[in-house]
Amino acid sequence: MICKRLPPIAARYRAKFALGGGADKSLRQKGNNSSSCISTKGTRNSSFPFFRRELCSFSAFIPPPPAVTVERKQTQQREYSQLQNNSSIEQAQKMSEFNTIARPSTHGKLLEDKTFFPDLPGRGPLTPYRKQATVDWRKLKLCFHDEASLALQHRVWAFARKHPLFAHPNHSLTMDEERHLATKRMYVVQNEKMFTMFDYLERPDLATIYHQAWLAYEPSLAVKYSLGFGMFPSVVRTLDVGRLDEIVERNATGEYLGAFGLTEIAHGTNAKGMRTTATYDPAAGEYVLHTPDFEAAKCWIGNLGKTCTHLIVYAQLYTADGKHHGLNAFVVPVRDPTTLQAYPGVTVGDLGAKAGLQGVDNGFVMFRQYRIPRDNLLARTGDVNEQGEFVSPIKDPAKRFGASLGALSGGRVGICGLANVYLTKALSVALRYSASRKQFGPDDSEEEWPVLEYQSQQFRLFPHLAANQVIRVFNLWFAKAYGDMQLKMLGGENIGATGMEVHALSSAAKPVCTWAARDGVQECREACGGHGYLKLSTIGDLRGNNDPNCTYEGENNVLIQQASNWLLSVRSKGYEKFAEVSPLGSARFLAQYATLSKRKANWAGATDAGSIANQLDALDWLVAYLLEESFQKMSALKQQGKSSFEARNDVQSFFARTLSITYGERMLLDVFAKFLAHLEAGPERQTLERLGALYGAGIILRHVGVFYQGGYFAAQPNAMALLQQAVLDLLPTLKRDAIAIVDAIAPPDFILNSPLGMSDGDVYRHMESAIMQAPEALERPKWWRDVVQRDYVQSKL
Repeated sequence: MICKRLPPIAARYRAKFALGGGADKSLRQKGNNSSSCISTKGTRNSSFPFFRRELCSFSAFIPPPPAVTVERKQTQQREYSQLQNNSSIEQAQKMSEFNTIARPSTHGKLLEDKTFFPDLPGRGPLTPYRKQATVDWRKLKLCFHDEASLALQHRVWAFARKHPLFAHPNHSLTMDEERHLATKRMYVVQNEKMFTMFDYLERPDLATIYHQAWLAYEPSLAVKYSLGFGMFPSVVRTLDVGRLDEIVERNATGEYLGAFGLTEIAHGTNAKGMRTTATYDPAAGEYVLHTPDFEAAKCWIGNLGKTCTHLIVYAQLYTADGKHHGLNAFVVPVRDPTTLQAYPGVTVGDLGAKAGLQGVDNGFVMFRQYRIPRDNLLARTGDVNEQGEFVSPIKDPAKRFGASLGALSGGRVGICGLANVYLTKALSVALRYSASRKQFGPDDSEEEWPVLEYQSQQFRLFPHLAANQVIRVFNLWFAKAYGDMQLKMLGGENIGATGMEVHALSSAAKPVCTWAARDGVQECREACGGHGYLKLSTIGDLRGNNDPNCTYEGENNVLIQQASNWLLSVRSKGYEKFAEVSPLGSARFLAQYATLSKRKANWAGATDAGSIANQLDALDWLVAYLLEESFQKMSALKQQGKSSFEARNDVQSFFARTLSITYGERMLLDVFAKFLAHLEAGPERQTLERLGALYGAGIILRHVGVFYQGGYFAAQPNAMALLQQAVLDLLPTLKRDAIAIVDAIAPPDFILNSPLGMSDGDVYRHMESAIMQAPEALERPKWWRDVVQRDYVQSKL
């Protein structure tokens, strides 16, 4: 079957994006009048109907389109700095790494805005904790936002709360019902164009806010939308050479729904081993796609199971002379957009039920000598000319393959934040529940204590709350850094070193962040006891929905090797090279290895052990120590005759894997420390410092054996005891502010959607309402006769 290409309209599309053209001129005019397309009231500027009408919305995964100038970027950055903090330009500039407000106390008018900071319930079980808090939850919330991000988040949640299609069902849906509802919601969101490509160009980091806001509401919708109208057009724009503009336009209107297909049944992480082929037929000017067997079927593709029309397929490219040119990406129509029937030559199906994200239709596809036009190759990294010859500006096949996957690098950056959304919701439920539920009490009193008063409950939940805040700040920084890198690249700047560091850092941070969410959500489930196991608590759904974060965009245990590979590669050239290859600063400190390696702990007491500065000193040493140990271990293995492949394999456990984890953990805390350094003094910063110290102490305690093994605690034999005491000292001080912290990070009750975690703390009333209103809760089962009559049981008499 030949998929005919639609009539080209690329010229019209490109004219809208042309540098110096009409759209660009309009953008410049707008830049003189408004600092953001998202106003402080959550309304939108409608001066650009083309952008509002035709461009697809973007998720946290999306790099920007190929039309932006450095001048525009610089102008927008200046405008947003002014928006963030008009009263203190210098301080706002210091926080430009995060796009947050450094001095919340100077924003009195914003703090009084009930749109963003509604009054909390004045009565109920949570009231005593709110009264004893030392922090203002509104100021704490503002530490993580600016006005534009608050407006965008509110816009999303207000839309969901008011639209009838987004009302929460009062009963469990079947898988088909979940997918149907998620699909309808996806198209409604796509039609609204709340966050467009133009918005992304102004503030790339707001894409993270936008996607996380939808994920907090309902993850299946968010994932389908991101894949179909975010990732798909983004990858096409990034890798296309102007031949497939119409497909992008029809995707933007909703006529085409996209998906992304790399993984195969028998090959996931080892992408080079994939076996789907695309053979060029020069006589017809077409590629012939073929799947040799079921093991080579593309699978786990979101939107493919039931709904997508077009798919980005990675296939092994062969020219007519039989030469192999590696894995390349193609845009492949798989279903008729008017009937959703698969085209002849395409076998497409659904993978069935999963442990979570049931609303996402993950599917598989097989091709039987299926033909697509020559233009459907995404040819930025390599093309086949009309003579049937493969040509590429990148001669090295490995580098060419890496470049073709470069459009995906933002995925791991985004996943760090997505996982933290799940953790935020779980902590909001568990901590509010812990403050509301009372059990036992002192022997001399009949009054029961909230379970949050017990040290054991604090010890199991507060470290996860600390990790949540550290990861939150890291995500703000990483989203901003990644967005800036993309704009620099598209502005013509060389971002080679930054790109390599982003790849390495995201390969470490994604496992660290998703494992933190996995462990934290599970602890929250257990901390809520039996009620936490009820589906109505929503924690079970959070657990199942977060789980795939540990797998897609790189299975954590395999992905994390990319970080240690980079560190070891730089180490082989000498430690001084780290000063040149780490523009983001994640590894620059390693250039001082000679000094770091001699460092020893010298803590006078628990206060020193709980100092973030001292903890970072320790983590600097730890990463340096593990890097050198891993390097020497690998060198020794090679000297024993092992290949580089075998040496890398044999150095993972206890060495390279731990190196990658500590490299990621150290960077999270380092970014958090920089954030605190520029935050105004006050109780909010003090509370965040305590959370950072608790996170740092937890890292060191997890790796305490390595510290003793390497001699860092040689002069501090009681280091572990000091760390333990530091943790115990932090717990009661954090307890005072725990509910205020939750108030600052929790989404509205409609979004949180858990009777156990409502803002009024009235757990049992909300449970009663949910249980009593559930369909058939008070009715006998339809199969009651099988209980009473039991005629299916054979009598033994």
